[in-house]
Amino acid sequence: MTRPNEYSGPGCLIWPLMVIVLPFRLAWELLVLLGRGIGWLFVQFARYVLRPIGVALYYLLVKPLVWVWSALLLPPLRLLGAFLAWIGRGLWAGLSWIGRHILLPIAKGIAWVMNILVVVPLTLLWRYVLAPIGRGLAWIWKNALFPVLSAAWRAAGRVLYYTLVVPVKYLVVLPVRWVWANIARPIGRALRAVWDATFGPVFRWLNEVFSTPAR
Repeated sequence: MTRPNEYSGPGCLIWPLMVIVLPFRLAWELLVLLGRGIGWLFVQFARYVLRPIGVALYYLLVKPLVWVWSALLLPPLRLLGAFLAWIGRGLWAGLSWIGRHILLPIAKGIAWVMNILVVVPLTLLWRYVLAPIGRGLAWIWKNALFPVLSAAWRAAGRVLYYTLVVPVKYLVVLPVRWVWANIARPIGRALRAVWDATFGPVFRWLNEVFSTPAR
């Protein structure tokens, strides 16, 4: 009798795995080779194209510009800067000397004169003349004039009230109000009632007659 193969089971699984995995492995290897090729092309392009261009630009453009700057432009600019700095230092020194020896003494002299002729006299005038006079006037107003004027104002108000307001009130206003309320108004009402009772109908009839248009 023939024995069954003990390794036939795993052998049946290898071929499907190889069929599935092998395409991905081949694609990966292809991508790796492609990446290596692109890297090699980039290195060769940089070595044989970009580098010669950079060297040519350096020797044909950058180095001449640096030489023009350092040999032609920089020395005159340095001289101009040194000249302007020398002029600036001279002007600063001159202005400092003028300010220190001319303007500052003049300003101090003007300040001293103003202090002696204006500030000190005004200070003394305010301290010894105007301030005491002001305090004295304030004391007089507070302790003498204001009480007297207030009392006089109140007295004048009372006098005017009792001599003018009270007589006018009791001699004119109240009698006129009483006459109006007790005499004139009743008489006016009575006259109106008499008019309405006697002449009112006649005038209303005449008004109706003359206001009615003729047919």
